[in-house]
Amino acid sequence: MELVQIFCYHYYMFDVYLAELLIVSMLIILSLRIFFTKHAHIDSLAILASASFGFSLLIFYIWGAVHFIPLIILLTLLTFLLNLRSLVRLSNRLVVDFYHIHFVIPTLLLLLLAIGILSLIIIFRPVHYVINDFSVQKTKTTLTGKLYSGTHLRQSMVERSNITGVLYAYEPLATLPEQTPVVLFVPKCSAAIENYEPYFVMLAQKGYTVLTAEFNSTDRTIFHSPVLNSRFFRRFFTLCLWLLDRPAFQQALETDTAHVLKGYAELAKLAKEKYGENTPLFFVVDQIGVDGVNELIANFQQNTIGFFALNRIAEYTTPNFGFLEQTDLLAGYPMDVKRDDSFFIPRYVAGKTVVAIEQSKKLLTPVEIIKSEDTQEEQK
Repeated sequence: MELVQIFCYHYYMFDVYLAELLIVSMLIILSLRIFFTKHAHIDSLAILASASFGFSLLIFYIWGAVHFIPLIILLTLLTFLLNLRSLVRLSNRLVVDFYHIHFVIPTLLLLLLAIGILSLIIIFRPVHYVINDFSVQKTKTTLTGKLYSGTHLRQSMVERSNITGVLYAYEPLATLPEQTPVVLFVPKCSAAIENYEPYFVMLAQKGYTVLTAEFNSTDRTIFHSPVLNSRFFRRFFTLCLWLLDRPAFQQALETDTAHVLKGYAELAKLAKEKYGENTPLFFVVDQIGVDGVNELIANFQQNTIGFFALNRIAEYTTPNFGFLEQTDLLAGYPMDVKRDDSFFIPRYVAGKTVVAIEQSKKLLTPVEIIKSEDTQEEQK
């Protein structure tokens, strides 16, 4: 179970898509068996009813309520309940030579639903990419502890401590010069780290290390229910609020902003532990007020070289949600987001970020006073 819990934090958005395809395909194969009853046989395909339901619960435990997973769980549950008698017959090795009309009609309806969901999964699939193709490596380390009492790295997989978060590092494969700034980012409850990953990859490709973290400890309280605050439902419920109750959505973001700023402080401490006490830090934020950012920077004045606000870029049209053009077209559909296989927006925003970093570095460089020859002669 420990290994499964660790794997929950190690995934790509495209893996979710493949898992959903697998389960829905199993449901379609299961339903199609009603058309093949010419010969008496043992209904061995009925095992797919329990297998698909079990797999749907597993992917929910791994990835939470993302994409079509809640809908798939409902569909697999209905299929499992409908096929209970078939599973009993299978366990008793009974032969089947026909299917009753009361079983055939619901099965046909579930088949149509499965085909419809399969079509939607394919239509809203995320953009497939391989991080190593961009000369970037991604590493992950699990975290333990609480957000407000202190977070630290777990030393090993067998450590007896709860996993309350994960630290992601996106680094270029090439060796970096010394004193290269480390870019820090923490997402709000409306997005997952994977929703910003194309941007992180583009920054790392340009020669910068990006450190980001997801904090899931129980003291990150946004909603009244602990279930909704969990990593399983936090983003899902926030997206539901955006669709159905905008004032409540804004309130959730305001509440979570304080937790996110605390997350930045913990992330900065982890960065100093990982890369050295004198490591330059550059903060990237997404719709966080200047007062909050200034308060954050004040705690790390000796390391901070500046910050960059993603929402200031007009081309970045989904603030608080990440780069949905590549990662979550289903969530982006109400926002009129279109698929972008070229990575234009994250590459463009990464370019603007690099400009901001270089300008910040120049401002910290002491101005060299160059005297003209006439001035030097007058002084003589």
